[in-house]
Amino acid sequence: MRRRQPLTPTPTQAPTPAPSRETERWSSAPDPLLALALDDLAFYEQVRDSARRWYRLSELGALTTSSCTVVAAGLGAPAWLTALIAGGALFFTGFRQVFGHGPRYVLAAQSREGLRRAINRYQLLPDSARDEEARQTLLAAVENVGAEELRQWSDQRQRATSGGSSPS
Repeated sequence: MRRRQPLTPTPTQAPTPAPSRETERWSSAPDPLLALALDDLAFYEQVRDSARRWYRLSELGALTTSSCTVVAAGLGAPAWLTALIAGGALFFTGFRQVFGHGPRYVLAAQSREGLRRAINRYQLLPDSARDEEARQTLLAAVENVGAEELRQWSDQRQRATSGGSSPS
């Protein structure tokens, strides 16, 4: 295993850390800004899809266990079975409240859609028209989507900790 040498800056130069794998992915692309935006888009798609799957699973689990509890009690099932099913319903209710995949799904979908539209506008420009102004517009969109997503997530967390709506 090779040891990393510490950075030794010259007196006039601050140390520069080695680029991360994430940075290397888009920094060496022909259009680094577009590659960065596409990386962010892929991230939001992955988060959206994962949150959607967990949301559906938790909702289906809560619905199934809640309705089975009523059916088991109505059919005169043993108390331990009814209690076990009711415990499952409580679990899914708590799971939904703690992880809040529904709001996370909506938030990631909004972020992805805003970024997708900005990328589409940029890609529709001919290469010759992708000047500094077009790049600044795309960069602003990437930064705005990230900042807005973080702000909304933070607001949801604060409401959840203060007894408001569910977290994400």
